[in-house]
Amino acid sequence: MIKLEDVTVAVAGEPILRDINLEFKPGLHLVIGRNGSGKSTLLKTIAGLVKPVKGRVLVYGRDIHSLTRREVVKLVGYTWQNPYAGFVEASVRDELEFTRRITGVELNKEIIELLVPKHLMDRNPFTLSGGEAKRVSLASILALDQPVWLLDEPFDFLDTSGVEAVIKLIFRGVEKGKVVIVASANMAYLHVFRDSRVVLLSRGVVTFEGDFKDLSLSILEEHGVPTKTLMCG
Repeated sequence: MIKLEDVTVAVAGEPILRDINLEFKPGLHLVIGRNGSGKSTLLKTIAGLVKPVKGRVLVYGRDIHSLTRREVVKLVGYTWQNPYAGFVEASVRDELEFTRRITGVELNKEIIELLVPKHLMDRNPFTLSGGEAKRVSLASILALDQPVWLLDEPFDFLDTSGVEAVIKLIFRGVEKGKVVIVASANMAYLHVFRDSRVVLLSRGVVTFEGDFKDLSLSILEEHGVPTKTLMCG
C-alpha cells in the first residue's frame, strides 16, 4: 500500500501539490488532469525524487524519503515522460545490464522481451526513435519487477504495437498484485482501464477520487479533461 499523509509540495515557494491525502492499494490507478495539474509531481513524490515541504509518503509502511536510492529503486519503478532522460550507456543491451549491475537484481526477461525487440539490443539508445526509446526506457526500469510501478505518460511516442505491449504489461503487473499508477493527460487509451480507480488532480488538489464509472461529465469539463464519451471511445 502507498499512503500520502497531508502532502504539500512547493517549488520556489509556489505550491504544486496541496494537502494530499491518498491511499493506493494493489491494483490499477489512473491519475488524470490537464497539463500542469500536478500529476508528474505526485508520481515523483511517491518515488522519493521530490521531497514534500509538509507531510510524508509511506510505501508498504516505510517513509520513502528515509530510504537510500538503491532501496527505493528496488521498491518503486518510476518511468520518465522523456524516454531519453535516463540513458547512460552506448547500447540498449548495456543499458539493461547497467540497471542490473547497480541494483544487484536479476532482470525479468519476460518484461524485456515484451517491450524490446531483439534487433534493438545493439543499437545506441540515443539513436532510437521516440517510440523505440520509450520501450527501452520502460524496460530498463520495470524489468526490476518492483512491487510498485509509477508510469508517467507511458503511451507517449508509442505506435500501435508499443501501446499494445505496454497495456499488456500493465495488466500483467496488476495480476501479480502490484500497485500500478498511470498518470496521463492523454485520454485516448484510458478506456481500456475502465475498471480502475481514478484520481483527478486540478491545480495540485484532488478534485475526484473513485471508480472510473463514477466520473461525471460535469467534473471532467470543469477541470479541462476530455469528456467521458471521448475517453470511452
